[in-house]
Amino acid sequence: MRKYGSLMLVIAFCVLLFTPVMAVDDSGPREILPVNKIETGMSGVGKTVISGTEVEEFNVEVLGVLKKQGVNRDLILIEVSGDVIDKTGGIAAGMSGSPIYIDGKLIGAIGYGWQLTEHKVGMVTPIEDMLDLWQLDEIEEGTTAGLSEPIKINGKSVEQVSFVEDKSSVKQDNSLTAYPVKTPLLVSGLDKEAVDYLSEELSAYDLKPVQSTAAADMSKGKEDKLVPGSAIAVQLARGDVDISAVGTLTYREGDRVLGFGHQFMGLGDSNYFLSSAYIHHMIKSMKMPFKLGSPLNSKGIITQDRSAGVGGRIGQSPKVVPLEVDVTDRDLNKEQKINAQIIRNEELFQSLASSVIYQAINSTIDRRGGGTAEVEMEIMANNLEEKIIERKNIFYSRRDVASVALRDFSQALMLITQNPFQKINLIDINLDVDIKEKPQVALIRELNVLTDKLEPGKEVELEVTFQPYREEVLVKNYSFTLPEDIESGIASMELVGGLEANFTAEQQQEAKPEEKKYGYGKNETFRNLEEVITAFKEQKINSDLVVRIYPSYNNHKAVPVNQNNDENRAENKNETGSEGADLEAMGMLAEETFKTDYILEGRVNTEIEVESNSKENNDDTKE
Repeated sequence: MRKYGSLMLVIAFCVLLFTPVMAVDDSGPREILPVNKIETGMSGVGKTVISGTEVEEFNVEVLGVLKKQGVNRDLILIEVSGDVIDKTGGIAAGMSGSPIYIDGKLIGAIGYGWQLTEHKVGMVTPIEDMLDLWQLDEIEEGTTAGLSEPIKINGKSVEQVSFVEDKSSVKQDNSLTAYPVKTPLLVSGLDKEAVDYLSEELSAYDLKPVQSTAAADMSKGKEDKLVPGSAIAVQLARGDVDISAVGTLTYREGDRVLGFGHQFMGLGDSNYFLSSAYIHHMIKSMKMPFKLGSPLNSKGIITQDRSAGVGGRIGQSPKVVPLEVDVTDRDLNKEQKINAQIIRNEELFQSLASSVIYQAINSTIDRRGGGTAEVEMEIMANNLEEKIIERKNIFYSRRDVASVALRDFSQALMLITQNPFQKINLIDINLDVDIKEKPQVALIRELNVLTDKLEPGKEVELEVTFQPYREEVLVKNYSFTLPEDIESGIASMELVGGLEANFTAEQQQEAKPEEKKYGYGKNETFRNLEEVITAFKEQKINSDLVVRIYPSYNNHKAVPVNQNNDENRAENKNETGSEGADLEAMGMLAEETFKTDYILEGRVNTEIEVESNSKENNDDTKE
């Protein structure tokens, strides 16, 4: 490794925000020094918070300007110093957005810092670009920006900065290598397992959640007015669980504010909470120092999230969805409720809400591992034909009952947020979850048809043998009526649990990826969202016992009695057509569903013979 180390450019924390008109200093327009007036050697001050809510100043010297060379904007290279910087260990994550002034004029906000090297050197995003942030493009891979004059860092002469996506990219000897590092999400109210779950859910967004302290208590009247240099928080969820990013406010004009100096998630038009923030401690690190902070009071909304920063307005509120989770542990006789407000965002909501529910379950049962979960959910939206989607189901897992309990909820949210038909506005979500460690699972072992003579329109008596987990064998009797128009002759009767009945193994294999996300068979026949929602609500419950009768083997290739011959059944299905929501599409003559007390596993097949009914026989005799 070279003496100067691997010079990496890291996006430090910053946020663009708009705040309502308040009777405080620095709320009006500030005089700006444009980047074309900035020269090497100029000195000034920066503002940030390193403890509590007090804004403090540090010293700044301009080292040079990176002119446009394939990059969408100029960047100002600076070196920082002073008591504040000595305490922080250099430019820290959370300082992004810190305003920089020369001769009292605002030049921009700290947006970048060097990783694993000199933390006192960083780059400033010009305020002109932040004011016009919605028109900016992203920095492109492989571009370079030249310095107005070569500078020395750790004894190395540097003439340009190269922007790359990862450390493996080729580096030039006379350049600093810069790559964007996503702002970490500070999370409170989630334990390590729930944070890991959220991290996996948000992996597609290149975000890394880290555990933090709970939101600060403002009951003692801490000062939290928003002025340039104030710590701010961009929140995705708040309440018993908080998920947010802490940065610095750069500029304020009336009720509008700017911050961060770089993008947060890059979603463009946005809908985040804007809050004041409290800095608990500065953490020094060789890789990159960072601020440990948490949100204080809600102040407004973040409406823009783009390459030069984020922006919003004080006095307005984001659109949110209240979530309440009520979890009961039957073994501990313990109940816990968790409430959170989550931003209404189709890309993020499922991941954020699922993580809150996952935490609610784990913190209530206070253990890791398997168990049985009964889940009742209620999802309310204002533009569905039926305003409420309700469903109750039962789940079991040997390893992670909290995760498996989310299946119906995740599926429902996916249908709502990713449906191709119309935008749905969620209003309110409630979940009731009952947990116990005992496996409430049974295997379907045997089927006996008790009725001697099977005729169309007549009742059929069945005896079904179950093997509950580590319990005595259970025998139950069921009855149902054969269809009036069922063909006489040999037919196949199948018993299966509700989970397998919803989506057979063959369908799982043949369904396209975009179809699997719906969780029930093929979806290309759905004509509108109401049909999709109806199909979801009509899915079998995992504890349902489903009896199906298929046509005579004389017309369709048969599965040998009481054998699970997957190859033959797959071949048979290919000839009879895909199974769907209705009997005709599934090639079935009849289907009956019975409720049980167990999550059912296994499948049993048997042959039955349907005779012509007595009336038909008498008519044939007379003829």
